[in-house]
Amino acid sequence: MKTPILVTLLAAVLLSGCAVGNKHAYNNVEPAVSTRTDKSVSVAAVDQRSYVLSGQSAPDLVGMQRGGFGNPFDVTTASGRPLSMEFATAMKNALTKNGVKVVAIDTKPATSTQPAMTDLIASAGDRLLLLGIQEWIGDSQINTEVRYELQLVVADSSGRTLASKKLSGTRALGGSHINPPGHAKEVMPKAFRETVETLLNSPEITTALK
Repeated sequence: MKTPILVTLLAAVLLSGCAVGNKHAYNNVEPAVSTRTDKSVSVAAVDQRSYVLSGQSAPDLVGMQRGGFGNPFDVTTASGRPLSMEFATAMKNALTKNGVKVVAIDTKPATSTQPAMTDLIASAGDRLLLLGIQEWIGDSQINTEVRYELQLVVADSSGRTLASKKLSGTRALGGSHINPPGHAKEVMPKAFRETVETLLNSPEITTALK
């Protein structure tokens, strides 16, 4: 009876060791979008996650990797950049590949997206693309899931809203008994890429950008 308990405890300790210091590479993703426009586009994303606004978590937080006892350890961006900038850069790169003239605007975490919209208006883009990040967090132990709540808005050069697209929910991303952190490092950036593609390829966003 003692051996299984010791084995279980050892496995939990080893899993906890693997859970520390993980990073996910969102900066290498290459979203594929169909959107094309002759108009210039200014892009920004605002981190509105409650735990970032409170100072509990840093803006580069993208998930939790749980140890063998379920204790969570922070997972951050591999680039060290805030999640908001990773989203803005991914949208910029996706549109730039299609020949769109794009400028990405840096932002700070905020309860409201209005300050970012003011900065976007000042950038003088023909179309303003603003993403509010109410939630984005991966949660991994053996299995991985991502919880998200995002709203993408397209506005004209004056800041008048032309269209919006909201995504929210929880996605199960599979798991691994052999290498859970390695699995999470693979599937979380993929989920990030697919989310950017879903937002930018949505008919309402594509039409409003033209």
